[in-house]
Amino acid sequence: MPRRIDLARRDPPRRNGAVNAVPNYRYRALTQAGEIVNGTISAPTAAEVARRIEYLKLLPIETTEDKRASGAAGGRSLFGGPSAAEVTTFTRDLALLLKAGARLDDALELLSGDADVGRMRPVVAKIRAALLTGESFADAVADHPTLFQPMYIALVRVGEISGTLDSVLEMLGTERARSEQMRRKLTDAMQYPAFVLVAASGVMLFFLLFVLPQFSTVLGDFGGKSDTALASFIAVSDFLRANATAASLISAATIALAWSLLRQAGVRAALVNAISRVPGISSAFQFYRASLFCRNLGVLLGSGVNLTAALRILVDIMSVTGSEANWTAAADRVRHGGKLSEALAVADSLPPMAVRMLRLGEETGQLPVLAGRVAEFYEAKLQRSLDRVVGIVGPLAIITISTVVGGLIVSVMTALLSVTQLVG
Repeated sequence: MPRRIDLARRDPPRRNGAVNAVPNYRYRALTQAGEIVNGTISAPTAAEVARRIEYLKLLPIETTEDKRASGAAGGRSLFGGPSAAEVTTFTRDLALLLKAGARLDDALELLSGDADVGRMRPVVAKIRAALLTGESFADAVADHPTLFQPMYIALVRVGEISGTLDSVLEMLGTERARSEQMRRKLTDAMQYPAFVLVAASGVMLFFLLFVLPQFSTVLGDFGGKSDTALASFIAVSDFLRANATAASLISAATIALAWSLLRQAGVRAALVNAISRVPGISSAFQFYRASLFCRNLGVLLGSGVNLTAALRILVDIMSVTGSEANWTAAADRVRHGGKLSEALAVADSLPPMAVRMLRLGEETGQLPVLAGRVAEFYEAKLQRSLDRVVGIVGPLAIITISTVVGGLIVSVMTALLSVTQLVG
């Protein structure tokens, strides 16, 4: 096992009091006795790194820049980072190479130049560099937390320890593909209602800003009578036209604020929790929670992760679907010796049938298998529920907008008839 030597040293501050941003370098080197050592050095240039290594009478083998200290390695840019699908492709391709007999570092070297993994190629190169410095594969992927979640890292660590990394990666790739397919179903189910609402809002805005002012001018010139609804819409139209710049700025600021808030995990969880209580949608969210929890529970337990560790990982995964406190309380109950089914029953976060099936799995010792079957059952129920929601929301949105626009047209025509009678 290579020894680790840390040659990093504290760099002096700048004159203005700020800390100098000196990069870190990882290295591997040979001692005079032929032993491989590795470590990190904080230095302004690679030449300075080489000088320090030679000063210690070591023979450098490899030196790479480590950007993790500045947070660059684990982060993703807003538009240029690897997608979830590219991470899945990397996982499945790496599993295939390992099953074919390739060594891990050789497989990573091949994938770092493979176009199929897309924007993952620089990340793969960094993972391989970390691997060559003596880190485990699990530690190397843990340096990129925005790409590899705790569940991924835990399973990879189990695979390395047990010598089944290829099988674990194959299973991870399959489950990630299944999860992405489920997310696509959810997204596709909401696209049609969202499109209808956006299109209808655009039509209404066009009507208020460009069509209604023409009629309001005619009605004002001839003294035509308008009902309360039409008068209200005319007032809104006049306000928007008179304050177009301010309205545009307020709308842009509102969108930016909403985008900023939605990027916070706590706000997203609170929003999801509120939406999950809406009648007609609550059952779909309940099915989604059950399938997500049981699927990941079965994967973790089936890969050799103990129940306590699995629940600790699942708390982070399930927090996006509702109250994190409920899942944390359930994990604490199990950690203190309670049964999983009893903890879930107290938390009341899963359907009663799912809890009963998990209790049966605990009693028979087949919890991983039954958790997977429960997940499949609720995935099917979720799909049927989404089909019903889409079948209702889309036509309902069309009928609502049509009623509003039709009512406005009737009001305008009635007012125009009054103008015609006055002129006649």
